[in-house]
Amino acid sequence: MTLLIVTPIHNEERNIPILARQLTSSSVKPHLWVVVDDGSTDDGVAALKSVETDVRMVILERENQGGLIGGSAFSAWQFGVDRGLQMIDHITHVMKLDADVELSSTYLETALSSFDTHETAGLTGGVLADRSDREQTVHVPGPVKLYSKRGYDALQGVPRVVGFDVMDEIALSNAGMDVIVRRDLPFSVRRPIGASQGRIHGRKRNGKVCRWTGYWTPYFFLHVARYAFRKPYIVGAAAMVAGYVAADPGPYDAGLKFAHAQSQKRKLRRALQSPRTWFNEMYGIAK
Repeated sequence: MTLLIVTPIHNEERNIPILARQLTSSSVKPHLWVVVDDGSTDDGVAALKSVETDVRMVILERENQGGLIGGSAFSAWQFGVDRGLQMIDHITHVMKLDADVELSSTYLETALSSFDTHETAGLTGGVLADRSDREQTVHVPGPVKLYSKRGYDALQGVPRVVGFDVMDEIALSNAGMDVIVRRDLPFSVRRPIGASQGRIHGRKRNGKVCRWTGYWTPYFFLHVARYAFRKPYIVGAAAMVAGYVAADPGPYDAGLKFAHAQSQKRKLRRALQSPRTWFNEMYGIAK
């Protein structure tokens, strides 16, 4: 097993040293950890360098390309993966790990074991345990995407822009690979997902992602209604609609978008047939 982890950072001075210490104490360490400073204006790199660690680490720097809503985090991740693959032969697993993630010391070991028991697994990861911003537990959240090399290779045609962490699972399914969601492997983040540039910005980005990834219209408005009851109440939902309306059709393949919409129709059908079972399937976490 040869694990490459890439962490894009933009003004993560507070978070990146914490993640470095977590990887240092991890029961399984990456063979290479690439940190991409994506146009930061703080002292995140200096803070990272101050941490004593035995993890093999490379720090790269590049100019930011439009912030979160411009997809800079995804292109920065790809930038780091490209460099990592040049540095290490025979990579078996590739991970996108965000700087603000809270991981247990056994998280990586447990997640990697999924590939031992599921030969067709292309992607695995835990579930977000924060109740204030609970995400569906049928998808691997964006901050902890762990791919097999075969799974990563299957995503070469998926653009590295906002929505990549939605469309990757659709593309893997189309390629005959499985997404293994580990409900027994909860993790947390130190701020709401997508909120590093503020919650309103994050909601607007969410709306753009919905348009680009082909959300089925009824499902989108149910999605908006759910977020109306999360901070910032109502205003955030309005920002989501504004982002959706302002977005162009986006760069994703029409076939992937159609498959995504069809999966949402199936979810809604199950919700209408058995609401309680559906809710447990969507949001349940193993004790």
